[in-house]
Amino acid sequence: MALFRKTASPPAATDRASITETAPCQKSVRVRVTPDVLAPLRSTIVAEFARQATLPGFRKGKAPADLIERQYGKEIHDETLHRATRQAFEQVTKEHQLKPVGPFEVTKADYADAQGLTLEALVEVEPAFALGQYKGLALKRPPVEVTPDDLDRSLKNLQESMAQLVPKAEGQEEKERKVPALDDELAKDLGFKTLEELKGHVEAKLRESRRAAQSQALENDLCEELLRRHAFDVPPRLVARQTERLARDFKVRLMLSGKTEAQVEDEAPTFTEQLRTSAERLVKLGFLLDRIAEQESISVTQDELVARLWQLSQRWKKDPAEVRKFFDSHDLWPSVVSTIRQEKTITWLLSAASIEDGAAVAAPTAHKGGGA
Repeated sequence: MALFRKTASPPAATDRASITETAPCQKSVRVRVTPDVLAPLRSTIVAEFARQATLPGFRKGKAPADLIERQYGKEIHDETLHRATRQAFEQVTKEHQLKPVGPFEVTKADYADAQGLTLEALVEVEPAFALGQYKGLALKRPPVEVTPDDLDRSLKNLQESMAQLVPKAEGQEEKERKVPALDDELAKDLGFKTLEELKGHVEAKLRESRRAAQSQALENDLCEELLRRHAFDVPPRLVARQTERLARDFKVRLMLSGKTEAQVEDEAPTFTEQLRTSAERLVKLGFLLDRIAEQESISVTQDELVARLWQLSQRWKKDPAEVRKFFDSHDLWPSVVSTIRQEKTITWLLSAASIEDGAAVAAPTAHKGGGA
């Protein structure tokens, strides 16, 4: 159903709605929907009410339209306004190729059957920016290296973790902390046949940890290089929503670490400002990765979605059908698709980067615990 007046010579899109930029990533929209467009929409809604209404003296669906309008006038008016508003913004979005990142915030809605509908609204949109260089970025890869000192440090931490309180002497209640010897007996207590087998396991875990640190460092450097090469504004409300999510998660982690709710709230102003910077970076990086994915035709397949569903169901220890139902009910699939697409884009960018072997990853300090 068309929302705008049809003429022999259709007016230009700018005659149908006016769009102005009021701030970075924000548009002001003004739309007029004429009475001749609203009339058939309203008639359709009246007919829907008539089919469902049960009024005294009439069978269901048989009450006359004028009686339906008198009985449900406000509801019909509100539903007409709601649908006309939604359809008008959909039409404006399509015709002006807007890319909203949030809902239209209506600031004015003048509606009367005889005069038509005039809408004014603000909407945040995706930032407009040109892609700079993103292929062949120069990066340094930290080597995976486990030194004898690293291994000794992890084994010592493992010994410390197995310490027990034992009586200082027979018959005494006073106890002392006793650290077990690093030998085959300790290895057997931990499920290994020999000390050498335990050392091999600890070294393998250290290498696995270093490989993960290597991958994360390389990915972080890639993202920082992308951000350094692309300067643009991002939608403030999108950043605010991301900040709220980060702050909520951070508060939970602080309380799980032992802080009281009052302590967390006292610290909130400090970490919220820090999180806002992180949120802005994440939002900007998301737009960058999406634009690169579009440029390079990187997409998500149905098989990849199914694989992620199985992965999440195993992590959450839930039935896949239950996880899928949760995603469906909360409309989370677009977010899942976006996440997978961005992960694939980072993998593609790393494959296209110019990577040079760099300095070793710093060894973990003793207070961080062993790698077993």
